[in-house]
Amino acid sequence: MRTIYVSILIIVGLALLTACQKEVVGLGEEKDKAKILFVNAAFNASPIPFQARREIAIYPFYNGVQFNNHPIRFPWTNGYKAFEPGTMNMRFDTAQSQANDPPGPAGRILEFSFPTQADKYYTVFAVGTLGLQAHRPESLVIEDDLSLPSPGKAKVRVFNLCPNATALDVVTSTGVTLASNLPFKGRRDFFEIDPGTYTVQVRAPGSTTNLVTRGNIIIDPASCYTIYITGWQPPLPSPGNTFGGYSLGIQYLANRWTNPLK
Repeated sequence: MRTIYVSILIIVGLALLTACQKEVVGLGEEKDKAKILFVNAAFNASPIPFQARREIAIYPFYNGVQFNNHPIRFPWTNGYKAFEPGTMNMRFDTAQSQANDPPGPAGRILEFSFPTQADKYYTVFAVGTLGLQAHRPESLVIEDDLSLPSPGKAKVRVFNLCPNATALDVVTSTGVTLASNLPFKGRRDFFEIDPGTYTVQVRAPGSTTNLVTRGNIIIDPASCYTIYITGWQPPLPSPGNTFGGYSLGIQYLANRWTNPLK
């Protein structure tokens, strides 16, 4: 009987250890896997009126496999997905889907590969436009440092994904500079910031005139966020795309989020 009790205690202890290990990771992903997050920051900037009306969503393929039931619309993400480490071949296809407005045929727009490692996190952006030869779709692959910030702090990074902007400053309404003179595909890597609710503004370098403003950006403690500037800096291509959703915009996502109520 004693042997049985000892065996039960060992099993329970291993189960608790496994649970603790999963909780320490804090992100809900599998151990020993590479985790990849896709963001569709490529938009339709066609100067042809009929084509400009189309919302061109993207299906990302991972080593030939399509994991999403629906294409990813601009400027959304599909969250982190776990894969065996090694070379990742990704492909972006436009989708023949009701998600396109109006519906249209699918088509491969980009294919590329990059190395991945176990227990590393990566963000893959589709950037550029889907309607202008001068700004054809590109990929931008970044390894994510999702280590926790100092106690009572959060971490933020900033990207300029506006293909026709020469450079941009990103600031808060209280005068905090989040990034300065960022070129297209430029970034300021993760840095610590006080948690809070922010209003973020985008300006030309050195200017005090706001090109776009977004309020209610909630930054929680012990979390990691990406702020990314998307769309087309005015004026929009004419006489085609006048859809306001493709004009300059401020997006953000939580790469790692800790519930502040716990």
